[in-house]
Amino acid sequence: MAEISGQKENFWHQLSGSIDAGYSFTSGNSQTTINNDARVRYVAPNWITGAALSNSFSGQTGASRTNRTDVTIAIERFLSHNSYVGLLNDYLHSTQQDLQLRATLGGGYGRYWIRTNTGDLRWIAGTVYAWESFRTVSRRPSDSNAEGLVGVVYDAYRFKFGEVHVQAFLFPGLSDSGRIRAMINNSLNIRLINNFYLKLGFWDNYDSRPPATAKNNELGVTSSIGWSF
Repeated sequence: MAEISGQKENFWHQLSGSIDAGYSFTSGNSQTTINNDARVRYVAPNWITGAALSNSFSGQTGASRTNRTDVTIAIERFLSHNSYVGLLNDYLHSTQQDLQLRATLGGGYGRYWIRTNTGDLRWIAGTVYAWESFRTVSRRPSDSNAEGLVGVVYDAYRFKFGEVHVQAFLFPGLSDSGRIRAMINNSLNIRLINNFYLKLGFWDNYDSRPPATAKNNELGVTSSIGWSF
């Protein structure tokens, strides 16, 4: 939900966020899928910071289990009404990509194409440093790389309907030339009652040069019930 309001009297009242969870079970193959997400955001006159946690787990009788955990922290410091300096810090664990942990830290310069009380569209370009630890024995020549950063973020708020959030980040390799990574995280939140909502989500992680035993692409489609504050 979007609203126009002044600066709150303390830090805690200035926070906004959401929590959601989903569950599915298929009796035919005894497959269980669980996903949950949590987000928090703080808005000040000259800067914005936010954090997001996403978990997904899938298990099936007679088959291996998979899990994915992604933690993202982002900060924007405004230089003018439409320009800003952004910081991106991301931590990803993925069993499907044999990734024990990837820590990404960096940032760059960005601008808003659209910025209103009902939505915004912005881009950012810069550089990041990525440190990686894989579970497989077959590794890349280096576990740390310098990468470029190109990203687009779109957020739309409709009072009677809900929210749309689109994030797409591209990381072309600099020290590991020719390698390309991509992260996509999209969601549609449909309003219910009393700050509850139905969430439909889509995420995708792509790596053009994963370990030999891992997948290039890992994606998921989720549905869940959430509550915003």
